[in-house]
Amino acid sequence: MTLTALLLAFLFGGPRVAFVGDPQVDNAQELDYARASIYSELKARKDLDLVVILGDLVNDNPELLAPSKASLDSLPCPWVCVVGNHDRDMEGIRLTREFENVLGYRDTAFVMKGVKFICMDDVRLEGRAGYIGGFRDSQKHWLDSVLTSTPPKMKAVICTHIPLNEFRARDTLETILSRHKDILLASAHTHNPLRKTLTLGGRDYEDFGAGATCGTWWRGLPDEHGIPAATMFSGDPRGYYIADFRGKRLRLSYKTVGSDRKASATLGEEGELIVNIYGASADGRVKVRTREGRWTAATREERIAPESQAVIDFNLSKDRDYRREHREEFIPMLRHRSEHIWVLPAAGVTPGQELRIRYRDARMKVNCTVNIRRQDEIYIKR
Repeated sequence: MTLTALLLAFLFGGPRVAFVGDPQVDNAQELDYARASIYSELKARKDLDLVVILGDLVNDNPELLAPSKASLDSLPCPWVCVVGNHDRDMEGIRLTREFENVLGYRDTAFVMKGVKFICMDDVRLEGRAGYIGGFRDSQKHWLDSVLTSTPPKMKAVICTHIPLNEFRARDTLETILSRHKDILLASAHTHNPLRKTLTLGGRDYEDFGAGATCGTWWRGLPDEHGIPAATMFSGDPRGYYIADFRGKRLRLSYKTVGSDRKASATLGEEGELIVNIYGASADGRVKVRTREGRWTAATREERIAPESQAVIDFNLSKDRDYRREHREEFIPMLRHRSEHIWVLPAAGVTPGQELRIRYRDARMKVNCTVNIRRQDEIYIKR
């Protein structure tokens, strides 16, 4: 890109991008769920320049790659997809061939509005069904040449399915990433929105995981549209990140599929108010106030989110026969400690009361109003 093109990109702004993790459809029913929710929502958006699918378009069912691609082809903006560990058959022996036959690529790089996007297959198969995260030697040479040829002031976004944080070997990666100063890492795979830092050679790289738009594998109680709740282990609803590269600083926001919910407030059993900011960072700050009160700072705690605990309680409340007959209602919820929970005393707070929430970190801002709820109001069968 010429200096003139770089200047124009700076003056008129970079792209607005949706980073979407793990649609991961397993059968025709789940493909219908995806079409009626995440694909329908992306198709209706007119504010996006690009959609990046961060892997696991399907769940070990390559026959669904083509119809999934057809849904993405209906979007009003360009899209690109990286290879996920489930974009293959059950034996794991046709990962490359099946994906390339439908999508036409494995590794690709391009520039959009002054930002370079580098999309790579980082799923290395081990045995017939196992895998690890990593790059082959030929990929490392290619990535090295791409970063070396990228203009120094251009932001580079490396998009993979498995987070680079999970790579076993990082020695050559440290050398390759040092070729460029401004690198953002984007991934999925974990089924939880994550905001982390990858440290290599004394240098920090911003690293975010987009969560999963299938949530916990399209399981759980259905909403009013018949779509399973599929709450993620961190308590986040199914969603994706919007990254706005316009201006001097990257801005992130977490978009819940099918709604504008950005946070929740729950009265805990121990006389506390628990605030969950969806897709937030552990270094963020939270203040809350009721209509009658003052702004009060909340304290972050790593703990099970109220949304996750509600699912666990629901699962435990049903006997074995009910679970067997209604298997699709049960989310296989883990006792996962969420990194984006804030807590403060609940003195004077009542269910149904409105709560204003302000959240800030270096990339994300949230200003919203929610209704305070009781724990037992979260996960209820309609």
